Amino acid sequence: MNDLEERLRAALDARAGTYTVSPDAYRKVRSRGRRVRRWQWLALLPVAAGVTAVAVFLTVSGGAEGDIATGTVEKGNLYRRVTATYPPVGEPVTVDDPAENRPVIMWITGKTNPADSTRYGLCAITQQASGGATSFCTNVPQAGRDSEQAWYLNGSDSTWPRRRLGLSYGAARDVVAKVEAIAKDGTRIPGTVHRPGGAPLVMWTVAFPSSAGVTRFEFSDSGGKVVQRLKRDEPMTDPDVAKPPIGPALDMAGGLTARLYANPDRTVVWSRGGDDIGLNLLEPGQLLADLAGKKRPVDLRLHEGLWYGVARTDTARISLVFKDGTSADAGTVPDPWGGAAALFSGTYRHPGDAYLEGFRLVGYDAAGVEIWHDDVPAVTPIRPDSSPEETLRPPVPGN
Repeated sequence: MNDLEERLRAALDARAGTYTVSPDAYRKVRSRGRRVRRWQWLALLPVAAGVTAVAVFLTVSGGAEGDIATGTVEKGNLYRRVTATYPPVGEPVTVDDPAENRPVIMWITGKTNPADSTRYGLCAITQQASGGATSFCTNVPQAGRDSEQAWYLNGSDSTWPRRRLGLSYGAARDVVAKVEAIAKDGTRIPGTVHRPGGAPLVMWTVAFPSSAGVTRFEFSDSGGKVVQRLKRDEPMTDPDVAKPPIGPALDMAGGLTARLYANPDRTVVWSRGGDDIGLNLLEPGQLLADLAGKKRPVDLRLHEGLWYGVARTDTARISLVFKDGTSADAGTVPDPWGGAAALFSGTYRHPGDAYLEGFRLVGYDAAGVEIWHDDVPAVTPIRPDSSPEETLRPPVPGN
């Protein structure tokens, strides 16, 4: 169960291959076609409670190429296990990601290349609203960029579907005292330069509305002199969404529209007011299955007062029951593209963060009899000293 963003299911069963390091390498790797099966990456990481997929960009030899290493995750402390392999040099930095209302943990790690010169790495652990977490590291400076003063790592601003607010972040040399995001109309959006104790590099973050149309980041020294500019590419839209959908569009409650796309996987894309906001897989073998392959009765999305998704075909009505006892109900509609699932959508009013509190989903048949329920446990936000109940089996480069 998840709320869209930065998703990584395919990384558990497919090698993503090598990539050329660049300031936006992480974002580009995430959209690299069939080998990483982008739909699953974007949509399904947090489906299984307590399970996390991890991608670590390994370029520790100082070369221009590197592998993505992945690992499955089970009970334990994710931060401790990742830092056992990539130990911090200095203190970590924890910031809030407004796109997910969850923390991002960043730290500098050090690796020595064969020439005995140190090339540092920048690592981060991010978390989706529904609890799934992703970890990745990349060299800084990247090969061929030693003269630069700042580097981009990643950000929720680059994900698809886009959120109203996003966060970009990266690392910089100590000379950098200020960072700003520059919008297409010239508006300057100030960010923050973080100086963690004992770290050889500073880290930077900028949060901004996705509608701002940020085109670049500027980095200045203490005297106001610009020492680095980084171009920001337009956020990627999955190219398969540009292809015609299959069959009819389905107008649903809450002002949502569901459309089916079939390349590379059969996927329902949900939109509202012309903006894509979420998706569910209808692909045989992956429909209503978590990361471990266990079948579930429902695949839910929560998004700014909306709830929607797919459920078992024998489900006629679903109740979303919050911890305070309040609830919302939604009827289901058979999918018009083959009858593989029942679709549902609706609105809800709840003052808290449902994922932080935990909630229950209850499915009823046409006679009003309960036929299943699914308890979603409360999410624990990641912290350097107290990560959620997740551990990483140390990744093996190239696997």
